[in-house]
Amino acid sequence: MIPLMFVLFIVFLFASVPIFASISAAVAIVFAVFHAGTPMPAMLAQAVVTSMDSFALMAIPFFMLVGSLMQRTGIAGRLVDVAKMITSDKPGGLGMTAVVASVFFAAISGSGPATAAAIGAIMVPAMTPQGYPKDYSAALVGASSTFGPVLPPSIPMIMYGVTVGVSITALFTAGFLPGFMMAAALVTANYVISKKRGYKGEVITYTRKERLLILRNALWAMLMPIVVLGGIYTGVFTPTESAVIGVVYSIVVGRFAYRTLNWKMFKESLIEAAITSATIMILFGGAITFGRLLAIAQIPQAISAGLLSISESPLVILLLVNLVVLFIGMFLDTISCIIILAPILAPLMESLGFSPVFFGAIMVINLCMGMITPPVAANLFVVMRISKSTFEGVLKEAWPFMLVLFSLLIVFIIFPQIILFLPQLFGLIR
Repeated sequence: MIPLMFVLFIVFLFASVPIFASISAAVAIVFAVFHAGTPMPAMLAQAVVTSMDSFALMAIPFFMLVGSLMQRTGIAGRLVDVAKMITSDKPGGLGMTAVVASVFFAAISGSGPATAAAIGAIMVPAMTPQGYPKDYSAALVGASSTFGPVLPPSIPMIMYGVTVGVSITALFTAGFLPGFMMAAALVTANYVISKKRGYKGEVITYTRKERLLILRNALWAMLMPIVVLGGIYTGVFTPTESAVIGVVYSIVVGRFAYRTLNWKMFKESLIEAAITSATIMILFGGAITFGRLLAIAQIPQAISAGLLSISESPLVILLLVNLVVLFIGMFLDTISCIIILAPILAPLMESLGFSPVFFGAIMVINLCMGMITPPVAANLFVVMRISKSTFEGVLKEAWPFMLVLFSLLIVFIIFPQIILFLPQLFGLIR
């Protein structure tokens, strides 16, 4: 039963069937062959509906809508103006602007591909006329989008928290230090490369009046992460409620403060968020059934026993698990991997003494690396299309950034306190 399900799943993937449809079709065929006339299909179908009926999952469509509204109303552009003002007079200044702008955007949208698309559409055309090769510009923006799902709010962390049953607030807090360390590492790498190659870009001297004007124009945009995240950590509202607050804030700012939001933009944002969220929810439902069948066949126990037979060292097993997650993340998207792998691997890691919050953060960081790692490298493909570059050219420029980020991942694995420090400081975990 289980081998047939995996074979069908892989066949559907290679046939270019969308992932959510591949999982659902594989499960449906297995049901039809092995469980026809039994109550199991009805029981599992009920479990799927119950698992999707989650208050926490409601945050996903709202955060998707926030990201879409930010891009269409020019909020993202104003954040880029602030980042440019901060970094323009330094070697590789526009490259630093791309990284800093990605931090601003990620702190609101929670999505890697959305960050790559929004910041890439603004920064790549701006960097090319200033002497940055388009391949380099695309590679830097693609690498910068990796910490979108690491910094809170994070859609993958919401999915992990719902799937495994972990505090989403604790996961959000765990992503702060790693996310900013990743950003700082990319800023440093860009500075070194730009100084070596002579990428100076456009050095702009801002007067005090111009700086104040830029800050004033971007004030409402910069206040958004303070409102959205501040409400979560002060206990005023939950992560799901914060997503709704973010939508309302985006509408009010876009319509009344910046006067850029119209009905057409709003309708397009609603449609985009609805389609993306529906795909995720269908995927979640299919993957839950997929996972239940694996649990019935005791596959998680078999995987745990196999890993434990290789080594008794928790650190070695953690490294092996990360290699497995990275390999699968090179082919599947982040959400799919979390839904499929987290119920299997999280209990194993917890049995070895690792906090589920720590493993959740490590898993999300690892899978974000997969989004810039061939053969799929979804984020690189997004910026490749924006820059009209070749994949080979972008990949050639991306490898130094990939090396820096992978080195940081190893540091996080060896020193878990980097991830756990803030959640423990705020009393979210023991």
